[in-house]
Amino acid sequence: MPINDAGNKYALVYTESGIPTFRHLATQETLHGQVGPYEEAQKLYVESSAIQTKNGKCIVYDIGMGCGAQLIAMFHAFLANKNLTHMTIVSFDLEKEGLVLLWQNKELFPYINQFTHILPMCLEKNHLLVNLEDGRLFEWIFIQGDFVQTLESEAKYPYADIICYDFFSPASHPQLWTYNIFSKLRERVKEDSLLITYSSATCIRAALLASGFFVGMGIASGKKARSTLASPTAQTLKELLPPEWKNRFARSQAQFSSLEKDENKAIIKERIATHSQWDL
Repeated sequence: MPINDAGNKYALVYTESGIPTFRHLATQETLHGQVGPYEEAQKLYVESSAIQTKNGKCIVYDIGMGCGAQLIAMFHAFLANKNLTHMTIVSFDLEKEGLVLLWQNKELFPYINQFTHILPMCLEKNHLLVNLEDGRLFEWIFIQGDFVQTLESEAKYPYADIICYDFFSPASHPQLWTYNIFSKLRERVKEDSLLITYSSATCIRAALLASGFFVGMGIASGKKARSTLASPTAQTLKELLPPEWKNRFARSQAQFSSLEKDENKAIIKERIATHSQWDL
């Protein structure tokens, strides 16, 4: 597949412990830089989602596909949970350069072994239907483009059960972590869905709360602070942010994404002050 000059570019690098991973050249951010791609995707997204307890059909949004760690970890979870009859993963990214680099270095990433026959098809097509030998169905949909514009479009795709929100950091890509983004996303997920992101930033949790989500604490990944979980339904979360978090928000010098609009800052402050989460 030819390189897309307009999109993301990555380079193969190694973590401090010698695990191969990838670095985004424009931002110099290392993907899953502490524990490696698969271990972080498995622990942060698969385990946090409790996908092993689900049955029937499950729809996963892989937002910020990157080099495919979340995609492959979720596929493995589907293989392991025989109670799931149909998994659909909808991956969002500018292009597939991360998957290209993963395929070019596949000998360094043994976790792709069970995905080896599917990955070349992902490089060639944007929609796959794969029938497993046990009769279950795996589906992959790739939505290419700027995620801000994607959410503004009228494109139709299934509502999500699980959202893996794994874009580059709020510092380098603040436009992807705003109130408007999470409000639009809130409209495209199920009421009992679970959003998972590695970020623990106050501004991210604030934007999620203001957008109609309940917000809670997730696990720590590597040396990072505890991750963030969000859902339209409070009962989906095991550990909600406590009412005292409002005081932390009020004291914070980083209440908002650096690209947050002034009118939305007022909305965020008001909705945090009156959010029903504090009454639970």
